[in-house]
Amino acid sequence: MEIEKQELTANAHPFKVTAYWLDQISDFETAVDYPLIIICPGGGFTYHSGREESPIALRFVAEGMHAIVLNYQLITPTETVYPWALQQVAATIAWAQKHAVSHHIDTQRIILAGFSAGGHVTATFNSIATNPELAAKYGLDGYASSFAATILGYPVIDLTAGFPTTDTYRNQVTPDQTLWAAQKTATAAAKPTFVWQTVTDELVPAYNSMAYVKALMNLQVSTEYHLFGAGIHGLALANHVTEKPHKPKYVNAQAAQWTTLVLHWLQEQNLLAK
Repeated sequence: MEIEKQELTANAHPFKVTAYWLDQISDFETAVDYPLIIICPGGGFTYHSGREESPIALRFVAEGMHAIVLNYQLITPTETVYPWALQQVAATIAWAQKHAVSHHIDTQRIILAGFSAGGHVTATFNSIATNPELAAKYGLDGYASSFAATILGYPVIDLTAGFPTTDTYRNQVTPDQTLWAAQKTATAAAKPTFVWQTVTDELVPAYNSMAYVKALMNLQVSTEYHLFGAGIHGLALANHVTEKPHKPKYVNAQAAQWTTLVLHWLQEQNLLAK
């Protein structure tokens, strides 16, 4: 496996990506093009959680996927998250597509994954990028950025549905209220989506993910939803790998099943080899 770190730019806004490229297996008779997962970690729009970066990436690498961790635009004293984060997702997909031959990427099997605040970025991108009018409005139409599906873990969906808690914070994410609620901008062109969350999430209420799933179902977008009965926010892999030291609440045997469930779902979507 090759690990590549790059600084990319979208609309004069630099950002960093870390790519985990699978090697070709030497005793295969023909080359294999692998699917790619692009991961947007959480962190409340103020930082990128390391627990949702390499641990998540390597879990999917172990299943035969390339992975890219995308450190999208955060809140700064002079910048909001949007629209820059959307353009950075598009630029990351386009960058990967340019490397499709050299890294053996199957560009028909590019999956976006987002956790917590990164889930808001991913869900919003699924709404905006698949709507030609909105894609043009937010500067996405200049990128070759097609993707096949999205995965959301305990996502922020609606900025008015529990997190953030103030309009000041929401406006730091973006003053553009069109981008506050991903369920309101979704269309029938949205990509298939896998969502998981816990009932007892103390930071991002479960009705965020429920509202998004309901919207996708009403639009007849292929959706799979798993709502586990208990568990804190930010479980990541929900096992010992992403357990914070001396904090066993970050281990949750039920919620940890999400990785097995999503792999089966990807196979059902023909995005991962069976």
